[in-house]
Amino acid sequence: MATVKAHGSICLAICLLLAGEAAAADTVVLWHSYRAEERQALEQTVTAFNTGHPGVQVKTVFVPYDAYLDKLTAAIPRGHGPDIFIVAHDRIGGWADSGHIAPLDDYLPRGLTGRFFKKTIDPLRYRGKLYGLPTAFKSVVLYYNKALVPRAPADTREMIALARAAAARGSAEQPLYGLVWEHSDLYFHAAWLYGFGGRLFDERGRLELDNPENVASLRFVHHLVGELHLAPQDVSSIKVTSLFNAGRAAMVINGPWFRGEIDQEKISYGVALLPEISRSGRRARPFVGSEAFLLSARAARPRRAFTVMEWLTRDAQARVRLQVGLQPVANQALYDRGLQQRDPVISVFRQQLKYAVPMRNSPEMQMVWVPMNHALVNAVTGRATPAQALAEAQLRAGSQIESFRQGRQLKQRGRGMDDFLAAMLWVGAAVALLLGLLVVVFYRRFRQLLRQAREQKSAYAYVAPALLAIGLLVLVPFVVGLGLSFFRHYQGEYYYVGLKNFTDILASREYPLDDPFSFYYKLFITVAWTAANVVIHVAIGLGLALLLRNPLLRLRRLYRVLLIIPWAIPNYITAIIWRGMFDADEGVINHLLGTVGFSWWNSPWSAFLANLVANCWLGFPFMMVVSLGALQSIPRELYEAAEVDGASRFEMFRRITLPLLKPALFPAIILGTIWTFNMFNIIYLVSRGAPNGATDILVIEAFRWAFERGDRYGYAAAYSTLIFLILLGYTLLTNRVSRATEGAFD
Repeated sequence: MATVKAHGSICLAICLLLAGEAAAADTVVLWHSYRAEERQALEQTVTAFNTGHPGVQVKTVFVPYDAYLDKLTAAIPRGHGPDIFIVAHDRIGGWADSGHIAPLDDYLPRGLTGRFFKKTIDPLRYRGKLYGLPTAFKSVVLYYNKALVPRAPADTREMIALARAAAARGSAEQPLYGLVWEHSDLYFHAAWLYGFGGRLFDERGRLELDNPENVASLRFVHHLVGELHLAPQDVSSIKVTSLFNAGRAAMVINGPWFRGEIDQEKISYGVALLPEISRSGRRARPFVGSEAFLLSARAARPRRAFTVMEWLTRDAQARVRLQVGLQPVANQALYDRGLQQRDPVISVFRQQLKYAVPMRNSPEMQMVWVPMNHALVNAVTGRATPAQALAEAQLRAGSQIESFRQGRQLKQRGRGMDDFLAAMLWVGAAVALLLGLLVVVFYRRFRQLLRQAREQKSAYAYVAPALLAIGLLVLVPFVVGLGLSFFRHYQGEYYYVGLKNFTDILASREYPLDDPFSFYYKLFITVAWTAANVVIHVAIGLGLALLLRNPLLRLRRLYRVLLIIPWAIPNYITAIIWRGMFDADEGVINHLLGTVGFSWWNSPWSAFLANLVANCWLGFPFMMVVSLGALQSIPRELYEAAEVDGASRFEMFRRITLPLLKPALFPAIILGTIWTFNMFNIIYLVSRGAPNGATDILVIEAFRWAFERGDRYGYAAAYSTLIFLILLGYTLLTNRVSRATEGAFD
């Protein structure tokens, strides 16, 4: 009987396990980055699917957009990503080549693609295969404040006239802008570029940024911003929204997402097609992105996942996204004649689709954005003529594309694992030989350490968790990064290249020594940045500590609390605040100095100064706290004796205060130097590397090589290794010279 019960229990457990596995297999994981109304509409349609299909359950996972693409790229190859996900089409080429996404052609029923607009389905094809089902299309249109602009302009000549008339109604204290858009972003500039007949690539896929039509489009934007001042110099998406809602922007160029950001209780607005360009006779032609469901190449059940994709893109579900999510959906059947009355805004986006240009979905397109954005900044601000700016962009983007295409040669030759294993064998032999020599030379010391370890087991037990944490969180990532520096990443695979990344960096093979992208230029900027910051931090911190040490100073405790606040606030918040304070048109700094309109980001020196001011505000409290603590430990009897001997205040400071501050101040300076050397947030968020990367430091350059210039992770890892070696050498040298940690390990 007991045996029967045991067998019955085992069978029940197996059935439950199999049922659990079946349930898990029937769950389709969907990732998205939708917010607000779009998220509500998606969740509503997913709930309807789950209700009507009890055998298959869709689980939605929200991922913030800032991290969305990177998480997809990292998670899918390791099997931790979604089965399906929603994303714009411009990454399809790179993901298809690297095997992140699967084509849908084997699952497509006849006539399915006819459900969607051709301009939304074509961008989802790559190398003859279809990789997605579209949900929506997104481009930009013209929004206008009806209180400032009586009608939508038909062409750019009328647009300029209306914008100038509206701007004339502003004042010096409260300027009003006629036309506001993110003019330094290629996504928004594309409307003018294609409207002038420009192009980014020719018919054969060759890069062509410096053609005459592109030059004319940049000259047009410089005329609007640099000469007529119809838009502010420093523009961000947040600034566009705030100016429009404050009634200080007559017209803005923006996408469907802007609709939910408008304060409709205060602003009566209209939406219209982008105007015809008077000079070329063509209507402005913005980029259009086809937002679509893509199928992961690692989906557990791809056919089941495709069934979910197909159901969620049907007309009934698209109607929910149209009405609830306010999305310009890709389904043709929903754009009937009555839509103009029901939702005139969506109707305008439908009309704009006729003139929109789909973004390229090839991997090379990813290397065009940043150089073109730099060219726009240079042309708008007058740092270079449009022709010069585009010539530089052609050189930058062309160099990165050429380097990317060299990965194909590596792919043809193979991953080079034999060379890698041989190299590891030699490295392992050298490390073993070095360890053997160390054991022989320091044999007695080694035996003594082992004996001490056996005798002090309890002490080592206490520090074991810390040692384990350091090993897992510091040593393991360092070793992985070091190993990565000997490889080249291409389309999801890593190819062994030996020391090539290091030789390319140190020999400055891709850029001249004085080029802002050169390692040595970045090293100079980093050293200057670090030295200037540490000197100012120590000077201000020590000076304030000497003041706060005075017992006669009233409200000393209050001052201490107030002065430590900059250090207590997260540095990324501090950076964002300072960025706004240095704004050319609205920033408090320019208003205080009487230099409204001066852009701090047009010159490397002014941008460097802005970064320096922001980081000094952030960094001096640390030195103040360290100095104040050390000052309080100095006996007052020394100063009294020196005063009796007739020593001046400066002599007491030089002969008593500084020498006794050394044990505390020197380690703080070393630590502050390392922190400042790798201070990412301030520069990345305040100057953003402007102009053209001239104020980026080494650690930001490593980041950009990894995530903005063709996913060159090995090159970035080599940069990081060189940064580590520089800081290691600095630490060892300063310790030896200053003896700052003398006696700390005795």
